[in-house]
Amino acid sequence: MGTNNDRAVKFPKIPAVMACLVSAACTTTALPPNSGRQVSIYDMSTEYTAEYVPDGFTLSVNYRYQQFTMLPGTAATECKAAVSSVANSLSDRWHRQIEPMDDQRVKLNTSRNWFGKVTACSATAPIVWKR
Repeated sequence: MGTNNDRAVKFPKIPAVMACLVSAACTTTALPPNSGRQVSIYDMSTEYTAEYVPDGFTLSVNYRYQQFTMLPGTAATECKAAVSSVANSLSDRWHRQIEPMDDQRVKLNTSRNWFGKVTACSATAPIVWKR
């Protein structure tokens, strides 16, 4: 009695709780629950929604980087490339061409891990059909 092993038996849920917290910290947040839009999966790192408007669509992308950490400049470039890939894929699916994406109109939001490095981003961009 009174050994250190007794503590491990008394508190078996602590490691399980810690594992859940760590795994939750490594995920990106989805769209707000009240957005009313269905999230589609593009690939293992990319989720998106498309809201259709008369002259095109508004594309929202959640992207998780393949590397655990990344510099902000590289992160922004990869995130914009993911938005462009999804937009081109959707335009191919609908057999319509799109105008080149205006980088100034892409709204990026990056999230960071505990070490301050960029690990995920969400981006929203208006995509316009070519006339």
